[in-house]
This record gives sequence, structure tokens and C-alpha cells, in this order.
Amino acid sequence: MYMMKLTQHEFVRQMNRGCDTVLIPIGMLEAHGEHCALGTDMLIPREFVRRLDGELGEKIMMAPEIAYGHSFALAPFRGTIDLSQHVFTEYVVNVGEQFIHQGFRHIILFNGHGGNMPALTEVADRLADMGAYVLTLNWWLDYRSTIIQYAPGTGHAGEDETSCVLAIDESLVEMEYAHNHEDRLSRKIKSKDIGLKIFPHANSGDALQATAEKGEQIFAALLPEIRKDIEELWAFSQS
Repeated sequence: MYMMKLTQHEFVRQMNRGCDTVLIPIGMLEAHGEHCALGTDMLIPREFVRRLDGELGEKIMMAPEIAYGHSFALAPFRGTIDLSQHVFTEYVVNVGEQFIHQGFRHIILFNGHGGNMPALTEVADRLADMGAYVLTLNWWLDYRSTIIQYAPGTGHAGEDETSCVLAIDESLVEMEYAHNHEDRLSRKIKSKDIGLKIFPHANSGDALQATAEKGEQIFAALLPEIRKDIEELWAFSQS
């Protein structure tokens, strides 16, 4: 169920009938190559949420999205709206704290952006200290072994992400601007505007191989795995 669509009375009814799990989709607005929509990191979690709602909507409150995050590497590119890691961390912690205050025991942080991961690790720790059971899902990383069966050219706006966006809406991708770029720069090195060297075209991976069919296969294959992780969260909190 989508929280934004509920009245106050319906929200209370759902809480009284035992809904104690909230899923918070978290993304980023940033350059995704020269071919993918700036909102790729939000569009893909949104589609997973839509599909999850069809299967688990009676048990999970789907919260409004957090569409802005932290992206040090992509910050130099046009279209990237980069929050500081500190601001982003505190904001998500405060959002999570309010859901705990409302009575939610289980919090799922469904993340679509790699640059958010360090902050969300701290967020999960702090929300857990407040008494919540927290599950953080980074869909492109946690289920990579499954994804590469359909799109081996993974990366930032690579074959996997581009395929998923194509499956959502092909008008959100301009394939004539897609690139194949293999990132070889060591992650031990950091400097100002390093993203311009890591991602010359704001992407990595082989976006040229992306198709809508591959994206649909990824969505279909990952949904059972995501559901399994959510059910494990519920089981763990009861143990």
C-alpha cells in the first residue's frame, strides 16, 4: 500500500491491523551516461516497489521516495544534484526516526544509488539503535550474481541499469548516445572531480548491449530474491 494515497483514518486502520513494515525507496538525481534519464537511480527502485506492492502490499507500507542523495564522483557532471554525505545521512535518519515514532518496527531502505551506501550503513546502525529492524537493499550489488546472467556488462548506466530503464519506458533512454566504457581506475585514489577520469561519458559498463527484454528479465528474476530477503527480516525479528 502506498502511504501517500491513504487518509489518516485508513493509515490508522492499517497500523491497527498489524502493518509494522515500511519501505523507503532512496535514489539520486545525477548524470547516467549521455543516454539514460537523470532519475535512473529512482526510476528503477520505483519499478521494484510497484511490483513488490502487487505481491506484498498488504504487509508493507510503501513510503514516499527520497530522490536526492550523495554523489561525489558524478558531482562534476551537468544534471547531478549532490547533497553532502552528512546532510543526506541526517535527513534519512530523521525520516526513519519518524517512522519508528509512528509505530513501525521494520524499516527497509531500498537504495538505487552506489554513492548513498556509506551513509546508509550509518543510517541503518542508528535506526537499529533506536529499536528498529533495518534491512538495506542495494539491488544492483546484492543480486549481482543473478543480474550478470542477463546483463554481464554491468556498471553505472551500463548494460544492467540501461536495460532496466528501457523496460520501464524506452523513451527515457537515447541509445544513440550510449557508450561502452571499462573503468580501470583504482578506488584507492581520490581527488577533486575524479569522476571526470573515472567516467569520461558519465557511465561505465557496456550500455550498447542493453535491451528492454534484458531489463524485464532482471526485474522478474530479482523480485523473488528481494521478497526472500524481506521475509528473512520478518523471521529474524521474531527469533
